[in-house]
Amino acid sequence: MPVVAINWAGGRICLPGMTMTEYYIALRLPLDENLADFSALLWQQGVAHHIAEEGGSQILRVGDEEQVAVVAELYQKLRSGELHITRHSVAAPQPVQSRSLRQRPAVAVLLLLSILGALLPVVDSSFRAVSSLSFYPLDLGAGKIVADWPVGQWWRLLTPMFLHFGLLHIAFNGLWLWELGGMIEQRQGSVTLLAIVILIAAASNMAQAMMSVSLFGGMSGVIYGLLGYIIVWNRLRPAESLPLVKGVAVVMLVWLVVCMAGFTRLLGLGEIANTAHLSGLIMGVLLGIGASFLRRKSV
Repeated sequence: MPVVAINWAGGRICLPGMTMTEYYIALRLPLDENLADFSALLWQQGVAHHIAEEGGSQILRVGDEEQVAVVAELYQKLRSGELHITRHSVAAPQPVQSRSLRQRPAVAVLLLLSILGALLPVVDSSFRAVSSLSFYPLDLGAGKIVADWPVGQWWRLLTPMFLHFGLLHIAFNGLWLWELGGMIEQRQGSVTLLAIVILIAAASNMAQAMMSVSLFGGMSGVIYGLLGYIIVWNRLRPAESLPLVKGVAVVMLVWLVVCMAGFTRLLGLGEIANTAHLSGLIMGVLLGIGASFLRRKSV
């Protein structure tokens, strides 16, 4: 994520290195109106913008045509008192990183459990610990998977998401969890994120288990669920959108298609739990719709 330097001049905010032709006019306001608070709100919402004085007015421009309506809605809510600005003092780089960690406790716990899950096959070559956490238990004596539905062992709906097999597996999933999960946790809270993760994990793991009796694991189904949730939330609640870069969604969805088409086997990456990915994405979309509806009812 790029770091943007903000220059203050006469109560207005200017962004260096950006041309006016790259933007769409979202608001035209009087010169005597102080837009510092509104600009801070836009940055909190992840809306990049540029405010300049032209023709006796203040012109607020955005880089995405779809954000014009978002800016107008936020401005009206701020003027009517529906939204309030939380001010934060500027801190040095190290404290900023520390605050970021404190703002993502749920993500930190999920990452820690995933790292521990990735270490299990390394430190326990007998696979007893893995067998206790996988969806289907393992018959360690016969060296095969027990194809019995694990009735009464409810934790097996969730624990496969912590199992990772290989450094790249945990590295990529960890990075996406930090990015997407942290995005949700910082804006909507730890409880919301954990509820979303639990529901997506249960749905994606069960779907994968119903598709095939195999040893599978990883946070990928949850990651795609978080992606689906964010995409739908941003579409239905643009005034409260999460700062997802459009290119990220495109890359992840293209990779999903590549995996489902079987190209990963040709690349020597082995079998992929495509059912978990797809069902996780669908569950995330459904949760995004539900959360948006509940949010609309509460406003």
